[in-house]
Amino acid sequence: MPGWVQLLPLLVVVIVLAVRMMRPQRISVTRMWVSPIILCALTAWAIYANNMLNPAPPLEIALGVVVGAIAGLPFGILRGIHTDVRPTDRKGVMYLGSSWVTIVIFAAAFGLRYAVRMVIPHRGSLTATIGDALLAFAIVFIGASYFVIFRKYEELAHKPAAQEPVSP
Repeated sequence: MPGWVQLLPLLVVVIVLAVRMMRPQRISVTRMWVSPIILCALTAWAIYANNMLNPAPPLEIALGVVVGAIAGLPFGILRGIHTDVRPTDRKGVMYLGSSWVTIVIFAAAFGLRYAVRMVIPHRGSLTATIGDALLAFAIVFIGASYFVIFRKYEELAHKPAAQEPVSP
């Protein structure tokens, strides 16, 4: 089976999520976590499947994941800070600005992972470790940004409404 065929299920998921994330949306706090959970499951499956095809020492995988996670954290926080979040009149529901950057980062991580495997195909554990680091970067980027977005929403939702000045 050609290598690009492995990308088809990932491409379908990315397209579906991209269509959803490209425009501002009204979303419940609970539903906000659905996309990151799906992407985390997809990433875990990709790391597991890759390790079955190209076994790498667990320490290398762990090191790649930790380095990728550390690199993704500040970018996720930055993205969360710059995302527009507004509470609605319904409790637990917010307006969330479009997040096309998130899906681009995730798609780029998978694309770069595939490119690394094509450029250095006979370096088994090295390509697996680099690929796992890229995926960890993307997942922590998404998780950190959604955590910051959640904190922004909580702060805005619990802020008392501005009172109208009383005229004498």
